[in-house]
Amino acid sequence: MSFESDAYGKRTLDFVQAIQQLTNYDAISRRIVEELEWFGFSCVTSLSLPGPGKELKDCIQLNTRPQQFVDRYAEKNYVFEDPAVTELRYTTAPYSWSDIRKRRVLKKSEKAIMDEGREFGARDGLLIPIVTVSGEVSIFCPCGLDPNLSPRARAALEIVGIYSHHALRRALRDKVREDAPQHQPLTRREREIMHWVASGKTDDEIGEILNIGATTVATHIENAKHKLDAIRRTYAVVQALRLGEIAL
Repeated sequence: MSFESDAYGKRTLDFVQAIQQLTNYDAISRRIVEELEWFGFSCVTSLSLPGPGKELKDCIQLNTRPQQFVDRYAEKNYVFEDPAVTELRYTTAPYSWSDIRKRRVLKKSEKAIMDEGREFGARDGLLIPIVTVSGEVSIFCPCGLDPNLSPRARAALEIVGIYSHHALRRALRDKVREDAPQHQPLTRREREIMHWVASGKTDDEIGEILNIGATTVATHIENAKHKLDAIRRTYAVVQALRLGEIAL
């Protein structure tokens, strides 16, 4: 039986079609939660792993776990010791919490973190890693008391997780655009150059890549900074990413 012809495959394809048509964040979140309930999951968290200087709460795209658990998790900075997250050092394939317990011997502190989940109605969960071309790692993690973690369910849930993650990011990005003051759009050349600036290239290197002079590159960057209301290049890059002018 092919994946497309069984119940899991049909549901997954229907979900992908539905989620791609939604644009409202709340509607997307509701559709994700409804889909996960069919698999026996009662909660879900979707987030990007926080980089230097970022707080966990600012990296969460969707969370339906009890706020008390989230507050404790953030306060104790569990994200850097939670075995459900540190397992990413060994694999980027989806895995369950029970898989981790079978694969390696956990330290007492690691067991304590995983056991806390049971206090909030989650005995097992599935972690789906999502790695972008820029190297950013995000995780989509549904959990529950007795979720379906069969091989067919896991295959379907990986697709659900990936499409959910992208739909949530798209909706949040669009909301930022709507809330942000209107700015003059960058030209194609300005976006192209700002992309290379974000990649860490110098004016000379960008000039060589685009076959233009370094002075011309600098002029385009200054124009982009003005449009993005940024004094420094670094902030211009942040603004360009936030407003969707460029993507890593």
